[in-house]
Amino acid sequence: MEDFLIVFNFNLILDVRTCYFPERWEGTWFQSGVRQSILIEGPRLSSKGRCVGSEGDKFLILDEKKTCYRCVVIHEKHINVLQYKETYCHSREVLPTLCGLITGDALLYSMFRENAVPIPCPFRGPFTFTYNRGHGECRYPVSSIDTCIEESKLLLSYQACPDVHGSESAIEELQCLALWKEGSSRYLVGKIYHSHVTSNEDRYRCFVYEKASAASEALDGVDYRVAQSGDATCNGLFSATEGSRTMTLKKALPLNKCRFPYWIANSNHWHTLDYSSTYSFHHKNSTLRITNSTGIDMKVICVQLKQATRDESAVVLITHFTMGCQNGYICIAFYRRDVHVMEMQMGAQTNRREDACNPGFFDKSTLPFVTLVTTTGETQHCPFMGKFEVNNLIQNKQETSLNKYSQREEPKYFDSNFYFRKERRSIYFEELEYTRRRVKRVDEDFDCDSNGVSTLNIGCVSYDTMEFTMDCTAPNLITSYSCHGRWEENGTNFLITSPVGNSAFGVRKFCFMYKEVISGVMFSTSAESCNRLIKPGITGELIFNISSTGKCFDTDASIRTQPINAWLISSIVFSSIVWVIQTSR
Repeated sequence: MEDFLIVFNFNLILDVRTCYFPERWEGTWFQSGVRQSILIEGPRLSSKGRCVGSEGDKFLILDEKKTCYRCVVIHEKHINVLQYKETYCHSREVLPTLCGLITGDALLYSMFRENAVPIPCPFRGPFTFTYNRGHGECRYPVSSIDTCIEESKLLLSYQACPDVHGSESAIEELQCLALWKEGSSRYLVGKIYHSHVTSNEDRYRCFVYEKASAASEALDGVDYRVAQSGDATCNGLFSATEGSRTMTLKKALPLNKCRFPYWIANSNHWHTLDYSSTYSFHHKNSTLRITNSTGIDMKVICVQLKQATRDESAVVLITHFTMGCQNGYICIAFYRRDVHVMEMQMGAQTNRREDACNPGFFDKSTLPFVTLVTTTGETQHCPFMGKFEVNNLIQNKQETSLNKYSQREEPKYFDSNFYFRKERRSIYFEELEYTRRRVKRVDEDFDCDSNGVSTLNIGCVSYDTMEFTMDCTAPNLITSYSCHGRWEENGTNFLITSPVGNSAFGVRKFCFMYKEVISGVMFSTSAESCNRLIKPGITGELIFNISSTGKCFDTDASIRTQPINAWLISSIVFSSIVWVIQTSR
């Protein structure tokens, strides 16, 4: 560390009663051996007193309790690290030479900012490493460093060597807080998290590291050498080969990468029907990032193609995942259902790549499907075409996914899948706002047909639209859906829809599941995914059956227009006869 040889005359500032520390230093700080947090605020250094004079990095501090002065020389190593040396507290008489009392070998103190904003770590894994705690090098089994989702964190996995005393298996998470260079040495301050950490004394650690020379890297593959302090200070760290623990890092073998199916790359961003999770594909279609509504991220790298159909419409992949600082392997299956619709099945996590797609971790027959759609608003032809009668409209009384988003007790708003409630004899319609909300309500006094009869028009207004109409004494409510994609599986059809007029980004979509029977078509709906456990017409969030009542054109209206058409034809014929007679004259 630098020498603190100071000669400073305070005679010129004796009449100055207050000085201020730099604003960027303000906040609370941790110092090893000090039980309470140190507060720097304005002129006050809580553990020392009040600043009454300063020049550069030298500060004259008045201890108002003891009525004595001390010289404190503070060096900012990083916005999150301050180091200082100080004198004992002296009377006013020694002020002219007070800072000269600090010698080069005076004790150096380190203060680390509490609640500091983390910084990217200076090296990124994965690495393998050996370590030494003073009892010999622990070489086998080899330890490892893995990257985390956040660039400010590393995961260190220590292995115990049976022939090395003091080596032990442990997993530590390192969060990087500060970096600086001093001479030829580079310093890192971080916080360590593991099961035995109970206080900041155990949590803060200082490191010295150096990049290995090109010759050393070529000879034995060493990338970095690192030394770690034994306590929450930077004392005793002078080189990357001396410390309470020393480590030698080598770059781990990179993962073999494959690519996700080509059709996924046609749209880089996919999301679940309710927008609770987003799936983004990056880095030449080899990396997937999954983000859910709580902000938790998972990074997934394609490692190996396990199975695939000839057109790649269905593939099974071994992938490597990182979530926070946790990592391992997952088997994932992708299925192309339509141009803008796909589904996936994700297996259980494992540390062994070869186990990922084994039946114990990945079983297609039992794993749920996650339905994903693109952000595009493109529509397609709806199934069937014509007018239908809706029968046996039932809302599943079990808690639906709607309740997760709408917690209001009264009135009970309904999702854009409208629900009919006979006991309340009222209708509420809601296009559930994941990012936007639009609500239409009919007063509870308006009575609806007790049988809940409604009609469904498919493709009558537009080829890509379905319209529901409830028969109520109040003005009819029409709920319209756009069709986005569909497919068939084992006799059950799946249709992705969205409320008409809500094509903006962020509006959720729905899965309609239906099966054709002799009497008509049985429907069920789901607001989260196309759940295979739902039986159309029997279970689901909304259950109803439809039967055809005719084609889209209104036959009654065509009959009513016949007299008008006859009158028009007669008028034309009569006018033509009159014109012929007149011209013949």
